[in-house]
Amino acid sequence: PGVIVPPKPESGYVALSVSSSIGDYRNGDEIWLARIAPPDFARALNRDVLLPRPGGRFLFGRLIGREEGKLHVLPLGAGQRQLVVADPPWAAMAVKLIRAL
Repeated sequence: PGVIVPPKPESGYVALSVSSSIGDYRNGDEIWLARIAPPDFARALNRDVLLPRPGGRFLFGRLIGREEGKLHVLPLGAGQRQLVVADPPWAAMAVKLIRAL
């Protein structure tokens, strides 16, 4: 026997609701992401991240590299090209996936 506790949002977490299947994610999935500061971006390498963009937009994809304040992100769609985001103030790293059956 075991105990399963429902997820409890912690301070600094953000949630992302998937409305259209892409990559490993399906319609209806809920992704919980932990916000991290620039000094911690290396922890998110090869993980899915959410990054703020100008104009209130966001980029979600796999962090594949970083260099001198620039983050290289591979969007999750098939055949997508890498995008570079310069000096984002924060990133949010995917840490929990909730999927209804």
